[in-house]
Amino acid sequence: MSPMPATQIQADPQQEALEWFSRLRQPGCTERERQAFAVWCQAPLNAHAYAELEACWQQLQVPPARPRPRLVSARRSHLSKALALLFLTALAVLAYVYWPLLQRLGSELHTDAGERRSLRLADGSTLHLDSASAINVDLRGRTRLLHLVQGQVYLEVMLDGRALEVQVDDARIQVFGTRLMVARHADHDELVVLNGKAMIVQGGDQRMVSAGERVIFTEARINPVQKVDVKTADAWRTGHLRASDMPLGQVIERLASYQGRRVWLMDEQTAYRRVSGDFNLDRPGETLDALASEQRLQVHAVLGQWLIVQ
Repeated sequence: MSPMPATQIQADPQQEALEWFSRLRQPGCTERERQAFAVWCQAPLNAHAYAELEACWQQLQVPPARPRPRLVSARRSHLSKALALLFLTALAVLAYVYWPLLQRLGSELHTDAGERRSLRLADGSTLHLDSASAINVDLRGRTRLLHLVQGQVYLEVMLDGRALEVQVDDARIQVFGTRLMVARHADHDELVVLNGKAMIVQGGDQRMVSAGERVIFTEARINPVQKVDVKTADAWRTGHLRASDMPLGQVIERLASYQGRRVWLMDEQTAYRRVSGDFNLDRPGETLDALASEQRLQVHAVLGQWLIVQ
């Protein structure tokens, strides 16, 4: 009996690929071993097995974290921008709050909040300034010029042969009488003539206002002329605000201005609610509290500059 031939063990390309993969990554791998690996890879099955192992290994690798070299600088940049924005916002708030005061202090004649003053001018005319009011006066030219910056003024004009004009922003009031009032409010301005006449001119529009009449005007237009109760209109000179079917928002605004404060009405409809009464301007805080209680409103003081009404 002839002996059986020895069984030839088939090479396993996957196993050999794993061995080569491990050996090539060892620190002691020699150049001779790398050349032997190159010869081994010449067999297509070996090369394919090694390629599959390499691909599998690449998939198992955790992708390296993306570099974040500018993280700290980016955070600092965002912080700087936030601080700059906060500073500009605070500056804008301060400018908004204190700008009226700065305007008054920069005017030739002015009163503080809650103060009323009467002044005799060089031409003999008399100015009665309401609380928190400011006006500039120039009597040197052929036309006497008054510029109402803030608040309200009652004029008793001395006729000396020269014209007199009152400027309110872009509007000009040409005075042809002896007694009139000009007032600046939050959303409109007002002219009241008590004796004589006055012409208001703004852009291409104009109105003639006679004694016992008033006109409201804004930057956009001049409203029609209306009749006015003279005793009610100038009651503020004796420390009274006589309201007859007046919007509640205007009453609150006047009382707040005598305290040197601004008003923020949370409910817009409240501002248009109509009220009547005689309000004491010399005790604005007490008067406003009583009015708020009567109208079922809550008033909150904020930073000594604001009154929030809700």
